[in-house]
Amino acid sequence: MVTLEGVDGSQFALSAIGSTGNIWLNKGAKGLDMPVFDVQVDRFPRLAGSVPRSARGADREIFLPLTIWGESRPEAVATKRRLMRALPPTRMWQRMAKLVVAEVSASGALEAHREIEVYYGGGLEGDEGTENGLNWMKFGLVLQTIDPYFRAQSDIRVPFASYGLTRDFFPPEGESFVSKDGLSGGFKLSPSPTFTPAITVNNAGDEPVYPTWTFVGPTAGPFNLVRGATAYSDEEILSVRSLTLAAGQSATLVTEPGRVELTTSAGASAVWSSLAVNPRFWALDPGPNEVSIVDLSTEPASVSITFRPKYLGM
Repeated sequence: MVTLEGVDGSQFALSAIGSTGNIWLNKGAKGLDMPVFDVQVDRFPRLAGSVPRSARGADREIFLPLTIWGESRPEAVATKRRLMRALPPTRMWQRMAKLVVAEVSASGALEAHREIEVYYGGGLEGDEGTENGLNWMKFGLVLQTIDPYFRAQSDIRVPFASYGLTRDFFPPEGESFVSKDGLSGGFKLSPSPTFTPAITVNNAGDEPVYPTWTFVGPTAGPFNLVRGATAYSDEEILSVRSLTLAAGQSATLVTEPGRVELTTSAGASAVWSSLAVNPRFWALDPGPNEVSIVDLSTEPASVSITFRPKYLGM
């Protein structure tokens, strides 16, 4: 499944199970898999080999061979114009275009959708003709990206909470209670969640992602946000030097590079004064991550961690 969403909110189903639209995605699409990486190395004048210093995913280019068709030429032209209005990069400052993709699983159902933000790079000039009573136009649409990774369509939120033991909610004798699908399982009751300082967070993506923290008071610093050692990196600690919240007040800490910010429900922003000198903003590695809040002097009403997995390709 491949869908193009325009800067104006319009959607174009380029490839979908069991249906065809008036724009076809032909064979030969490129740029939908693993991006090119820019790896920096140091080479020594008298020693063999080199030492890697850094690696980053480079901007990717996506090529989509498209055919627009219509029962008449005016119909095909109208579709082409609608596509053109959806892609101009001069209108992407508030909302970028997106390419949304999903592979088909072994069961035949679509997997979770992945999306990547794009802008028009060229290619809406091509050939046209008539065949079998249909008017067609062929283009090689080129899309550029600012982020080389596909991302999940929604955030994952994991609370620092324990729900205790669950029990059945009045199940009929000898059979399961009605579930959401009406067929199996059943509703469960559990105690109200209680705060727990340590949780396991699973990053289902292919790349590390920087989380956003949400705290609800009462709480007071200092304390440490710790991610245990993983298969890819050692233990990491982010120290919060001073974060005092009264009951009902909240604070949000964004740790993604380039967007680092600490705000409170009162609207105050004070990143560097609240965090330790030269704070280490750590990421959630792919797979399970043991995350904990250490040295809390006051137990908060709630804490949660939010992130959006990112993938190397479709």
